[in-house]
Amino acid sequence: MTLPTFAVQPNAWGCFDEAGADYAINISHAYEICRQWRAGGEDGDMMIWRLTAGDPIRWVRVYADETIDAATPALELLV
Repeated sequence: MTLPTFAVQPNAWGCFDEAGADYAINISHAYEICRQWRAGGEDGDMMIWRLTAGDPIRWVRVYADETIDAATPALELLV
């Protein structure tokens, strides 16, 4: 069984919502979940969270126009 490594929810929710987020097994799956939220009528920005052994980390912000931005400054160093 593959465990989720990312979670997706509207950015407007602010803090991570464990019960409300949708979970993804990889980053491609997370982007697909963002597309599904859009198809369902969500028109705001989405946040992809990286799940860790501790607190989730804001990983990628997917804007309403579907452009992306690293949500974690350290992640920008890896790009």
